[in-house]
Amino acid sequence: MRVRESHILVMILFLSMAGIAIATYLVADHYQVVESVCLYGEDECGSINRGPYSTIFGVPWSVIGLVGFVIVFVLAYLRLYYAQLDSNYRFIPMILLVSIVGVIFVIYLNYLELFEIHAICSWCTISHIFMIVILLLIAWWFFLGRFRDIEAAK
Repeated sequence: MRVRESHILVMILFLSMAGIAIATYLVADHYQVVESVCLYGEDECGSINRGPYSTIFGVPWSVIGLVGFVIVFVLAYLRLYYAQLDSNYRFIPMILLVSIVGVIFVIYLNYLELFEIHAICSWCTISHIFMIVILLLIAWWFFLGRFRDIEAAK
C-alpha cells in the first residue's frame, strides 16, 4: 500500500486531537479546575504543572501546548478536507514549522523536568511524544513522501 498525504494528515489529526485533550486537562489542572491525577507515583504532574517553571512570561506551558496542537489540527483539517484553500501548498510547511517549534519547546521542557525540577510529568511526556511523532510524520512527508505521491500521480 502506498502512503498518501491523506494517510499522514489523518494520523496527524488523531495525534493532535489527543494532544488537545491532554493539553486541555493540563490547562484545567494548572488553574486547579480539576484535581491533579498523575499516571504513576506521587502528584508530580500537579506540582510540575503548577510549579515555578510552569509558565513562561506568565503564560502556562500547557496553554502554549494547547494552542500548538489546535493550530496543527486546524491546518491538517483544512489541508485534508478543503485542499482548494491551499492551492500554494502552504499548510504542510506551516504544520512542519509549528511542530518544529513544538519540539524545541519539548526539548526545553524535558531539560527543565530532568535537570531543574527532578521530576517527570507523565501527561506532559505523552503530549511531548505526540508532538515529536507529528514532527516526524510531517517532516517525512514534506521531504520524502510527497515527491513519491507526485511522481505516482504523473
